Amino acid sequence: MTTAMHVRVRITPWDDPDFVRAFEEAQGAVQVAGLPDAIAGPEVQRLLRATGYPDATVLVERTVDEALRHASRWVVRRDA
Repeated sequence: MTTAMHVRVRITPWDDPDFVRAFEEAQGAVQVAGLPDAIAGPEVQRLLRATGYPDATVLVERTVDEALRHASRWVVRRDA
């Protein structure tokens, strides 16, 4: 049984449609793979870097309460 993760995302730059699309595709691939919460963010970062954004970073922030609710906040940057 896979538990759904709830993620609030802030993307910088948000007005780069190609980067936003690459992020959405990477996040979708991670969701389809059913990866555990602990490695979802790093895997999205790896996929972004592999698809042409070598400086992309995904910072995963979450409190204990958020972890228990399977929620987190991601700060996604194209350029470190």
